Amino acid sequence: MVDKLIAQHITAHAELFREGEAGDSAYIIESGRVEISLLRDGHKVVIAELGPGDLFGEMALVSDGTRSATATALEETRVAAIHRSQLDAAMDDADPVLKLFMRVLLERFHEASEKLHGHGSTARHPASEAYREDLDRAVENLHLRDELQRALQQREFVLYYQPIVELISGRIAGFEALIRWQHPERGLVGPFEFIGFAEKHGLIGGIGNWVMDEACAAAQRLAISLGDNSDSAPFITLNVSALQLDEEGFIDRAGRSLDQAGVDPQRIKFEMTESLLLDDPERAAAQLAEVKMLGVRLALDDFGTGYSSLSYLHRYPFDTLKIDRSFVMTMLHSSDSMEIVRCILGMAQGLMLDVVAEGIENEDELSLLANLDCTYGQGYHFARPLPEAEAFALLRR
Repeated sequence: MVDKLIAQHITAHAELFREGEAGDSAYIIESGRVEISLLRDGHKVVIAELGPGDLFGEMALVSDGTRSATATALEETRVAAIHRSQLDAAMDDADPVLKLFMRVLLERFHEASEKLHGHGSTARHPASEAYREDLDRAVENLHLRDELQRALQQREFVLYYQPIVELISGRIAGFEALIRWQHPERGLVGPFEFIGFAEKHGLIGGIGNWVMDEACAAAQRLAISLGDNSDSAPFITLNVSALQLDEEGFIDRAGRSLDQAGVDPQRIKFEMTESLLLDDPERAAAQLAEVKMLGVRLALDDFGTGYSSLSYLHRYPFDTLKIDRSFVMTMLHSSDSMEIVRCILGMAQGLMLDVVAEGIENEDELSLLANLDCTYGQGYHFARPLPEAEAFALLRR
C-alpha cells in the first residue's frame, strides 16, 4: 500500500498518460498546466486545460477500464500521484454506508463521463460483486445500528457475572460484569458481536452508561443481601473503554451512577485496556487521576499484550493488573509465557498491585499461579459468566 502521495516532475509537452492505456493512478497538479484531450475521427479535441489544485485521471481509481483521454503537460509541471491502493485502503476502513455512498457516486460519475465523451453504452452497468458486498454490508450495519438503539431503549441488555477468586483461600473476592444482548430473535448475543460496532458508530456511551448504572446497582444489591457480612462483600469490575473516558461529562456521569446506587465506590472497579495508554500517556494519566477521585479502584486489562505500560505503569493509579489469558493458557507449555507471567507478578508485587490471572481452565494452572503468589484468578475452572441470581448464589454455597 502507498502511504503518501508521490510527487512527479513532468517536462513540457510530455504525456502523463494516453487515451486507451491502462491506468491505476490519478493526479493533483501542484504547479504548471495540463491539457486533457480526446482523439475523434483522427483529430485531437481538447476538452479541458487544468492548473494547480485540479485533479485528473480519477476514474483509474475506481475502474479497471482504459484511460478515456490523453493528459499532456503544457509546461514544466509538478503533480502528486494518488495510487488506487490508497483509495482501496481508505475505502476498506470507511463506514460501510459511506463506502456504498461513495461507490455509487463514483460509478455514476464514470457512466456520465463515458456518455459525455461519446463512448460507452447508455445502459447501466450490472452491479459488480464488490458493489453488492458493499450494499449488503451497509444494509446490515444500518439494521444493527437501529437494533442497538432499540435494545438500549427497550432494555434488552443484561449483565452476566464471572467470579474472581482469591487463589489461596478459594473465596470469591469479586465478579466481572460482562454485557450480553438478549436479542428478541437471535437469543443471547455475546459482546464480541456488537461492542466493537458500538464503539465505531458512537453508541458505546449510552451502552456504557447503562452498564455502570446496572453494575453499581447490582453491587449494592449484593451488599444488602449479605446483611451483617456486607463489609466483606465482593467487588464488581466493569469494563470502561477509552472512548467512554474521552466523552465529555464522563466523570460526572460515573459519579451519578455511584450515588444513585448508594454503593461504596471501593466495591467498584473500572477495568481498562492498555490501548488507553498508547496515544497520549500524559492525558491518560490525568484522566485516570480524575477517575480515582471518585473513590473507585482501577484495573488494567490484557496486561502484557501491549508495549507502552511497562515504561509508564508507575505513573498511573492502577490497583490491579490482569494477566492476559493468552499467557495463562500457554505458560505450562511455553517457557516464554512462563517467564512473562513471573515478570508481571514480580513487578506487580514491587508496585503493591493486585494481580488477576485470566483464563484459568484447569487445576494445574491454578496450582502454578498460587505457588507464584498470584492474588486472584478468573476462568472456566471456577465458573463461566452467569446471570446475577446464579452468580451471587455461589457466595452462599
